[in-house]
Amino acid sequence: MGTQHNMLPFVHVGLPFVHRGIEKIKYSVILSTYHGKQIKLSEIVRQFRRNEIMKHIRYIVMVYVMVICMVFCSGCTSNHNSSSDLNTDSDSELSSIISSDDELIKKSEGTIMMGFQPADKYEYTYSGSEMNVPLYVGTMDNSENIEVATMLFLNGEVQPYSYTLNGKVSEKQMVHYFTLGPNETINFTALVTPISGEKGDVIGMQFATVFKSDYLPEQDGNTSFGNCGKINSTICIPVNMQASGINETKADIVKTTITDIPEETMAMLEGLVTNDTDNPLDYSSYLKIKTEDNRNCLYSENGKLNLTLQIYGGKEVAKKITFFINNEPVKVNNCDYCEINTTTDKMTVFDVCIDVSEYKELCSFYAVAATSGEDYLIQDDTTQSERCLLINK
Repeated sequence: MGTQHNMLPFVHVGLPFVHRGIEKIKYSVILSTYHGKQIKLSEIVRQFRRNEIMKHIRYIVMVYVMVICMVFCSGCTSNHNSSSDLNTDSDSELSSIISSDDELIKKSEGTIMMGFQPADKYEYTYSGSEMNVPLYVGTMDNSENIEVATMLFLNGEVQPYSYTLNGKVSEKQMVHYFTLGPNETINFTALVTPISGEKGDVIGMQFATVFKSDYLPEQDGNTSFGNCGKINSTICIPVNMQASGINETKADIVKTTITDIPEETMAMLEGLVTNDTDNPLDYSSYLKIKTEDNRNCLYSENGKLNLTLQIYGGKEVAKKITFFINNEPVKVNNCDYCEINTTTDKMTVFDVCIDVSEYKELCSFYAVAATSGEDYLIQDDTTQSERCLLINK
């Protein structure tokens, strides 16, 4: 457990807001920028893209769930009325209402603060020596200890790092885990040697956290994760590569199919914007795992997990997609990630096969798509798929 700090002078908690358009899919997200303003979701996203908000990466991501409005998925075993769904590809976490006394609502409550520590300039240069990257992660409004996983994405890849805290240096790992008490914040410094990037490149780096990363639903109950396992990430900050990185990772260049985005999906997305003239695909990208009956359960067969994924929305950029089992990156076809290019206003579909023979019967599973190369200047969001329960038999 880290050192507790009573106040972070560069963070200000503003009043939470509920974007009315989100009620159409019965999901409430509470966000607060460091300005302490109440802003509609569509305007926040628009300003994210312009770097007018969070330009200096001083923000709080509020993952506190409003019990009245929050809706999670029914999971594998609950009743599912497909005729009432907006879209068979829509996020299964939004498919049915949980009763007010459900334990998952309590599990999903909480607030995570995270980001790069304040600096005169948010930019790094790699010249062959390890980079020191000051970071922070903390909690607010939590009544119990929670586990938070932390990771860095560099050039779209999960970047291993060690860190210094209280004079001690950790082991180098892809993902680190912190147990935080109520209203506790830790400041630590990541020690980073880029695994990707060539001399002369300018690549993006993001810090990301996973809320309540140790949560795993039961197979026989509600298999939704709620907000548990949800990734939040900063915007990208530039890293000037004056020397080449290690460059030993391997990409799986998958075969992709480009299709139109289904009308049902577009209708659902249009409910997220307040201006009828806005194209909801301009603001965010979406990564979906096709599952049986639109449930959030995945089933392996003979130690293999065969998946079909869909990505759409946002700009036309290069993406690297990493797969996670129990919050740890896993190989796909003996590669570290899949590499694809998205197409504006279209859906990109591709298949992968993952060896899961060494894993336990029940695991958490998700995929993350991060922008690579200098395309982060066009679109720098890190997109997480739905969190699924992997049933490995």
